[in-house]
Amino acid sequence: MPLPLILGVGAAIAGAVGIAKGVKSVSNNNEARDLNERAEDIYEEARLELEEAKEETTETLAELGELKLRTWDEQIGRFVEVVGKIQHVQVQGAAAVDGNRQAALTENDIMEMRQLSLKAGEVVAGGIQSLGAGALAGVASYGGALMFASASTGTAITALSGVAATNATLAWFGGGSLAAGGLGMAGGAAVLGGIVAGPAIALGGFLMESKSKKNLAEAKATLAKAKQAAEEFRTATSMLEAICDIAEQYIEAIEEMAPRMTAILDRVEYELTQAEAARNQKFGFKVKQFFFGLIGKKVALSYNDLTDQQKHVLQLAYQMAQVTKILLETPILDKQGALDENAAEMLDNAMLLINGE
Repeated sequence: MPLPLILGVGAAIAGAVGIAKGVKSVSNNNEARDLNERAEDIYEEARLELEEAKEETTETLAELGELKLRTWDEQIGRFVEVVGKIQHVQVQGAAAVDGNRQAALTENDIMEMRQLSLKAGEVVAGGIQSLGAGALAGVASYGGALMFASASTGTAITALSGVAATNATLAWFGGGSLAAGGLGMAGGAAVLGGIVAGPAIALGGFLMESKSKKNLAEAKATLAKAKQAAEEFRTATSMLEAICDIAEQYIEAIEEMAPRMTAILDRVEYELTQAEAARNQKFGFKVKQFFFGLIGKKVALSYNDLTDQQKHVLQLAYQMAQVTKILLETPILDKQGALDENAAEMLDNAMLLINGE
């Protein structure tokens, strides 16, 4: 049985039992009542902290998700368009390797980046906010080939929503309370990092039962359950805060890269115009272009047509695109919905690359 359904059934049973026992009770024990009120305070305080952490993390992930989509559409889209004007590019230096010193930005990578930028453009054109919090959290958490794995022209938005649906944590970000049919606070606690939140869900029913009994032992048991539930909520809150923190760092890094990418692409386009103008003055090119013109074709600009300085500028553009790609594709959450341990390391690697270290 799916986890959300199990949690919902457990919550319903616990609530029904609690109400039934509450109706049968006719008096309250003062000391038990005080303990129950304390249990409620402990439970409610931790629950509200988790709710606040959820709201903040959801907003941050939604912001990161939108930023990733726009960056795929605008920055990466422009990059692949510009470099597509040049044939036989030979990537060298820092742009030729990734954080693990492996070959990066091959022709296949450029083709994939072009496809992802086009699909991101479809989503942007369709209205980013229409995706909802869960889907935007999915974009923020993945944002690369995995996110678009099942997407095709015209179905990108559906695919993005599917990402959230397959990850319980992301579904929780996009869902509501238990009363509204969502996973609710306790459901989210159970999802995040595999935390067991059964006692937290059942607590509401037992509180009513204990209030209406002259049974101090039951009241003490309820207090223990409240403390256990509160501890689970705090653990989930800590994890949410960690997710929010790394998401904010990615937002800052991507926003830092945007003006750099814009500036270097402006420079590349200028240098390509200069290179093309210089090439067009050469006699050998004029002859070649004459014969190409006979068959209705134009001679494309080649990497060898560039000066060493122009090649250097192009290499910088590749390097910055590589860094941006890392920032967009690195998962923040793992498949279990917990914080991906590699997220911080990849962020550090990206910054090292851009700083030339």
